Amino acid sequence: MSQADPERFELLLADLARVVDRLELALQRTDQEFAADSALLHFNLAFEVSWKLLKLDAARAGVVAPTPRAAFRHGLQAGLITDEAAFERILRQRNDAVHLYRASMAQALLQELPAFHAAFAGLVVSIGARG
Repeated sequence: MSQADPERFELLLADLARVVDRLELALQRTDQEFAADSALLHFNLAFEVSWKLLKLDAARAGVVAPTPRAAFRHGLQAGLITDEAAFERILRQRNDAVHLYRASMAQALLQELPAFHAAFAGLVVSIGARG
């Protein structure tokens, strides 16, 4: 299967839209501990699916983007990412996510999630508009 397979691309786009919707729901929950765990999980899922989707988009354009940073750079250059600062913070926070057992780091990430949700939602719209 080619990395630029249109069917896989559409599947990943649908997955990202679904994960971003679930992240929004998690951010609206009032039971704090469950909401925090759910929001953190959906942040990680949105990160993984979005960079893989951008990797496929890059492959369609003949660009190799083997890492999340390279995939997000492609998204920025292709006009799919409109908030560069948010995606820089997303990359930094995702790299720090291995330390989420530290309450202070988890709390810092949770405070950023509404902005990260907006960035991921914008990516869904940008890619969906391109078709």
